[in-house]
Amino acid sequence: MNALWSWVSGSKVVISETASLCGRVFDSDAGGMAFFDSVFIYLLQFDEFNQTHYKKFPNDVNHILQCTITDLTHKNHRDRSLKRLDAYLYMYRRIQEYNKWAVIDNKLLQGMKKSMLQLLVLAFITTRGQQPNLLVKDKDQLLTMNIPQHLSSIVTIDKLSIHHFFALSKLSMQAVRFINDNYYRLQWIDILSNVKTIDITLKQFIEVYLNYQEAFKEFPFDTSVLIHLIQRMHPSKQVQESPFRTFLQLNKSLNLDGILFLKQFHSIFSVRIKNNWYRMEDIAELFTCFQSDDQLFDQYFSHYSSTASTDDIWNMFLYLYKTGAINNVILKHLIPILNERILSTSIVNFQRYARLAKNCLGEIKLAFQTHFINLFENIFDVYIIKQIDNSNCWYQLSKTEWTDFLQVGLEISSTDLSGRRSCLLLLRKIVFEVESLKKLNAQRLKDLFRNLKVFDETICRKYDPEKIIDDDWLKDFLITNLQIWLKLDQETYKYICENHQNNSWAVYIWSRIVHLSLSKMLNNNHIDILTTIDDWMKTVKCDIYNPTDIFTIILMNQLFQLIIVKYSKSILFLPNVVTIMNFIISMRENTSERIATIEINKFISNCLETIHEIFQLKSKCSLYRDLLTDSIIRCFIPLADLHSVFRTVDRQQYRFPLTRANIDDIVALQKPNDIDITNIASKEEFSSRFIRQINEWSVWFDRFVDIFQHIIDWLKDHNVNRSSQLLVDMLKIRDDPKMTFIEMRMIIDGALKLLHPFKDLRRLCHLFNCLISFQILNPGSLSIQNNTLGFLTELKRFQPNNTFTVEARMSNEKIVSISDRQQTQWSLASENYPCDITVEYRIHGANHQCEILYQKKNVPIHKNVLHGQFESQRNGQLLIIVDNQHTTTPRVIWYRIKSIGLSTCHLFHGIFNMHFNKYYKENSQNISEIDFSKLLDTVFIFINKLLTGDISLRDMTELQTIFKDKNINIREEVKKLFINRSNEQNNMPTTVTQDPNIQPNEKGIEQVCDWLQIYQYYSHLNVIMECIEKFDLLPLDNEEAKIGHLKRLSGNENCSLREITQAYSILQECFQNLTHQHLQLIKTAVECFNVIEMMKKSDLYSTNGQRRFQELRDNLTTQFQLQDFNNMILNSWIMTYSLIEPFTFKAKSFDDFILRIGQISNLEESSLNHIKGKSLMM
Repeated sequence: MNALWSWVSGSKVVISETASLCGRVFDSDAGGMAFFDSVFIYLLQFDEFNQTHYKKFPNDVNHILQCTITDLTHKNHRDRSLKRLDAYLYMYRRIQEYNKWAVIDNKLLQGMKKSMLQLLVLAFITTRGQQPNLLVKDKDQLLTMNIPQHLSSIVTIDKLSIHHFFALSKLSMQAVRFINDNYYRLQWIDILSNVKTIDITLKQFIEVYLNYQEAFKEFPFDTSVLIHLIQRMHPSKQVQESPFRTFLQLNKSLNLDGILFLKQFHSIFSVRIKNNWYRMEDIAELFTCFQSDDQLFDQYFSHYSSTASTDDIWNMFLYLYKTGAINNVILKHLIPILNERILSTSIVNFQRYARLAKNCLGEIKLAFQTHFINLFENIFDVYIIKQIDNSNCWYQLSKTEWTDFLQVGLEISSTDLSGRRSCLLLLRKIVFEVESLKKLNAQRLKDLFRNLKVFDETICRKYDPEKIIDDDWLKDFLITNLQIWLKLDQETYKYICENHQNNSWAVYIWSRIVHLSLSKMLNNNHIDILTTIDDWMKTVKCDIYNPTDIFTIILMNQLFQLIIVKYSKSILFLPNVVTIMNFIISMRENTSERIATIEINKFISNCLETIHEIFQLKSKCSLYRDLLTDSIIRCFIPLADLHSVFRTVDRQQYRFPLTRANIDDIVALQKPNDIDITNIASKEEFSSRFIRQINEWSVWFDRFVDIFQHIIDWLKDHNVNRSSQLLVDMLKIRDDPKMTFIEMRMIIDGALKLLHPFKDLRRLCHLFNCLISFQILNPGSLSIQNNTLGFLTELKRFQPNNTFTVEARMSNEKIVSISDRQQTQWSLASENYPCDITVEYRIHGANHQCEILYQKKNVPIHKNVLHGQFESQRNGQLLIIVDNQHTTTPRVIWYRIKSIGLSTCHLFHGIFNMHFNKYYKENSQNISEIDFSKLLDTVFIFINKLLTGDISLRDMTELQTIFKDKNINIREEVKKLFINRSNEQNNMPTTVTQDPNIQPNEKGIEQVCDWLQIYQYYSHLNVIMECIEKFDLLPLDNEEAKIGHLKRLSGNENCSLREITQAYSILQECFQNLTHQHLQLIKTAVECFNVIEMMKKSDLYSTNGQRRFQELRDNLTTQFQLQDFNNMILNSWIMTYSLIEPFTFKAKSFDDFILRIGQISNLEESSLNHIKGKSLMM
């Protein structure tokens, strides 16, 4: 080696022995650590030598360098050189150190390094990284060798340098491991970070690594290294192969955890996805790699969706289904984002998405199609439901496009249209929304059927409209009142009828519109509906039945089912709907399912049965009255077989019941003729004549019942044969709306037979006050004497609730029930203003008769009270109607209603009962009408004697009870007895014929009144004397001769009534100022002794007592103002206080007492009830 160095230098070179020894070390065949140790020792000696002599020996260093290079590059000793790599690496660093104090040939040094690294790479390549391996493990030696510095010099990696890189990386990592010092750490990330440029692909880089993978078992690539490399060497966008597939394949080749890789790769993905680095297909493939990892998928998809457009997400959605790469995890994160994006996209875009979905459906595997359809259906529904009311959205597409859109929604659906709310909403928008709801209903209808005409026929054929179309969709097309219906003109209706093209939807829609319209219009106004539509049919020229006119047939069918069938009992009486009826009758031959043919035929049959009942007199009485007006029943008359109707009936029932002349005279109506049922050549003429005659019978029967019901009632009270049931039947005539005409005829016939024996029925009816069923006694007049203020004051005090208010621009009515056989007085007043007033009396009964009592406008009842009076045999309702529709101020109305029973003849009943009791027991079972008639004749004989005065007081003894117990008005009683007395005489065998209308003269009446008035005083004499004594009304020292005379007065019972004036003139003299009401007051006072005594003890009639009573009355009146019951009791006590005053303190004389009694005014029978009521309470 030394000789070689001399030769190389070209001259004689002087080197030290120590250096020579270092050169000769290479001559040995040693390798490995043996060689390294030798080199290490010689170099230590060389270092010591240099330190001792303080000299620099550049030739020594160059000599050692040259010897090293020679050994390193010797071709014949390559294997030995490979074993000496540790020594070479050490020698290289030592020579670098010597270069600090000796001049060294730098080229030689760099040559040594190059050769050394070439040898190292060659060994690394040939052994696939197994060699070389560091043998030196000494820390100091390794630090001196500083292998990582060689590695750090590699700043660019290419296809050639990569082997160099990996070889040095291996040795560097071994060196750091042997050094085992925390200060010296070396990781792959550190190594790679030092590299500035990498000119090969990631895949190439990893493939080289994998080639040497066995060499790196102790320090392999981990996930972070792969992530670092991907960051440094990420494939470009132009690469066709999926980068994610590459990464995952490399990850798998490196035997790394895939999930860990994906978690760390997420950071790279999140950055590059923002720059649209990846294709959708590649991303979808990536998503499938962790489709079961909910958290990982959430991380990736969140970043993807945050940068992806709605188009991208929709396409991703479709692609995942097409590739079958869909599961619950993906759906969990994809669908919420997709729904959110879809809801904010435009309708144009969503229409495009829907088409893409439709086109994509065929590419999806059958196993996923159902799931995809359900998911798309939900997305579609949510979007449409939200956007359907967005007007801006609606106008972005044409109706044709909307229809196509609906078709897509229906094609991609597992749910029937009837269950798809979104599609139903779309359908409603497309077909059932017109441009402006301000249009007339007729124009809206026209637009609706125009929309339907251009609508997709496929949908109409496929789906049953009854299951699809909701009634609410039609609400804007309904014809809700008759005035709107009339605006459906001929041109519009013709368009609707001619353009349905037998479309089942059009037919159903029209049917529902008609049904709903009629249902809404129908409010007890069926008559108006039918008559209006009947006229309308003629106006629009659809009044003739045409089997092809489907819409009109539907209209008639709905009219029939909704109105005619529902009101079939009364519909027969409707006028002016001949067009409808003829149309419906014509429809009965139609076999269409749309027509209720069975019901129509059944209805016609029922109508014919009703006609048969009418002609057989089996219909209700009210029906015949209704048939007087034009009725659609005339449409069915030609269909009736009248010969069969009368073939089986009893012809006697068409003969008017037999009546006597006295009955005809009392009823005072022309007696109706019998009904001719043989002349029926013209059915129409016969039916008109028949109805007219039946109503003439009905009027006569009603009048008969009004008069004789009360007579029959009286007969029933006396057990006359058949009278009890007959009364019940007669009441049914009045009150029972189900009473048939034949039943009424039989009842009238029975009554006539019962009354046949009675000779003077007129006189009897007059005594019962039943000849006149209704009469107005005072048609309404303003009372000049009675001003409104006083009336209101009294009414507010005694009847504070008798008021009602009529608001401005309104009308109001007050209804007061009136009992039968009443004389009623009504009074009205207003607080501030005149009023428009109508007063009616509606008589109860099947005829619903109404009488107008008063009707006038602007009546000044705020100044004067309006009074009226009427009598009625029948009960009913009194209506006070105030019209305030034309004024702006309310009206407060006060009213008073006074009703008293119709006057009855107490004397007649007394006389009759007196005779009745002589012949019959009180509770006898039955009396024949003949016997009862004879008894009545006897009674009238007695009455005639009474009226002539040819009767003794003894015969009148039993009548005293009547005069005492009844509040008898002598004059009224006598007038009743006198009237029609001549009729009774006319029926006696011994009398001559007289005019039945001759009325008694006033002189005769006055004469009888005088007789009976004295007899009335005579009947009360004992009561008057008892009253004076009981209440101690006269001073003890004032025993008058008149009182003594009265006490000693004894009746001469043999005296005739005509002679009573002379026999008892003192009674007339003493009591002439007392009326029958005053006599009843005295009698009541005696009977109610305890009430008078209580008032006397309370000292309420002294000056102080009157003051206390006045104060108490005023206080309680105020306190009870709104308390009806208490107020009624208070008023009763006030009335009692006023009436009994004459009985509470002594009179100056008998005449004074009688005078005080006579001064009490406004006495009525009801007034005495106040005193009687207090007595009962005590």
